Amino acid sequence: MKDRSPPGRGFTLLELMVALAVASVLAVVAAPSFRDALKRNHVSSASNALLADLAYARSEAITRGSIASICPTSDGKTCSDTQAYESGWLVYTYAAGQAVASTAYDDTKKDVNRLLRYTTAREGVSVQADSADIISFGPQGQTLPTGSTHTFWTCSRSQGESGGGSSTDKVPGAELTVNGSGSTSSKKLPDKTSCLLS
Repeated sequence: MKDRSPPGRGFTLLELMVALAVASVLAVVAAPSFRDALKRNHVSSASNALLADLAYARSEAITRGSIASICPTSDGKTCSDTQAYESGWLVYTYAAGQAVASTAYDDTKKDVNRLLRYTTAREGVSVQADSADIISFGPQGQTLPTGSTHTFWTCSRSQGESGGGSSTDKVPGAELTVNGSGSTSSKKLPDKTSCLLS
């Protein structure tokens, strides 16, 4: 006896075109939202990484009963004389008898510096400090010179865009503050705030 089940039915050309049109509209609507979500994630990730490394430097200074510092770097071997941290940063301490706050890290001077952590470049963001000063924490966790405060701004920045980027309603930037006691706080930047210190 022969099987008389009906043959399988595929899509007609018209149904396929309608499905592709609907998918295209959904992609156009969803793409900007997805792009903004990705940018928000980059800003949050960079800001949280810096926050964690500032806390780590402070913790190491307290644990070691010495001084620990953090500075921007472009090569992972020396401190850069810049306010821009998006190219990476170093957390380091000092060899015994060499603990002088705000001494720049230099990979060739092993008798002076001890590298604790190197955080690599952050893509798609601008991370700017309020000054090019090296940030140091003392044995009680305080900033050195005593009472000094520091502020960082993290914003999304498009590929090839120069400057510090800016905070927008869809992709807000983050402001990170280190007070004189060494504690840190973070807040969202208002819309249309520049992340580059003028």
